Amino acid sequence: MALPKLNNTPKYDLVIPSTSKAVKFRPYLVKEEKILLLAMETKDAGQALNAVLDTIIACVDEKIDPNSLTTFDIEYMFVKIRSKSVGETSEIGVKCSECEHTNKVAVDLQAIDITVPKTDFMVQLTDDIIVEMSYPHFGAMAKNKKLVNSSSATEQTFEMIMSVMKAIHTGDQRIDLKDVSHKELEDFIESMTGDQLQKIRAFVETIPKLTHDVHFNCVQCKHTNTYTVEGMQNFF
Repeated sequence: MALPKLNNTPKYDLVIPSTSKAVKFRPYLVKEEKILLLAMETKDAGQALNAVLDTIIACVDEKIDPNSLTTFDIEYMFVKIRSKSVGETSEIGVKCSECEHTNKVAVDLQAIDITVPKTDFMVQLTDDIIVEMSYPHFGAMAKNKKLVNSSSATEQTFEMIMSVMKAIHTGDQRIDLKDVSHKELEDFIESMTGDQLQKIRAFVETIPKLTHDVHFNCVQCKHTNTYTVEGMQNFF
């Protein structure tokens, strides 16, 4: 005789930020949580990111292309799924800006939202050279070992810049950067002036990310604090 089905999992709605597509999802179950925990135990950032992606794909009803999801799509979707799986609040430790005492602060995961601004994806470097940008896609980022595992902030910054450069336009020619070697693209970036690189970095700084302000009074010195939580990993 077959074992009984334990739960009829409820369904919830969310909207994928980059596409505004509405999808339904269920909370993750023990089988998905086990995979997440095992991935976290490896201390391999790439494995952990892939486990998060696999969990989202498993929990969302509609078929979605994992390669089309941006980094901020994944952050937002995972936070929403987790809030329905293990609780709608998460307790984090935050240091007081006055006395540096660590306070336990509850974050309302349901209140977290993300805004995708109107963005110009064309960055003009010279009179005849334009760089076409794109938001970073999570699948490609998770596979980039230099980006997820490097301890060098400089290397991570340059890898991020390369990951958001989609094509180069020169006159009536468009060079798709997926057809260009990593070394050739690296040489192109290194040939930029400081002002030209700053134009690329300015685009990177506009990439949407998960942020949420929390307000608390320090339990030790009573100082009133406002702290901005950023990035999926910092919400838990």
